[in-house]
Amino acid sequence: MNKKTEWCIIIFLTVILIGLSACGPNPHVDKQSPHETEEEMNQQITKDLDAMDKEAELERTPGPTNFESIADALGCMFAPDDCPLKKRTEEQKMDR
Repeated sequence: MNKKTEWCIIIFLTVILIGLSACGPNPHVDKQSPHETEEEMNQQITKDLDAMDKEAELERTPGPTNFESIADALGCMFAPDDCPLKKRTEEQKMDR
């Protein structure tokens, strides 16, 4: 055999061996310790599901939740004479 054929065979076998070694068992399986009891596992799952429900609920209600205060602020900006805060301060001045 000539040198080129030998090198091709060596490289081919090396690639095959590297490929087969990737199919072997993984020594670094899971570093997290397993749950000690089924109850602990169920509690953890329940906590995770509750957190997911809270996140989903927040996503369902996009936008502000205090529309009344926003309406009052906009009302005071565009019609300052009808502003409830201004009326309250005027009433307090009259009461004195």
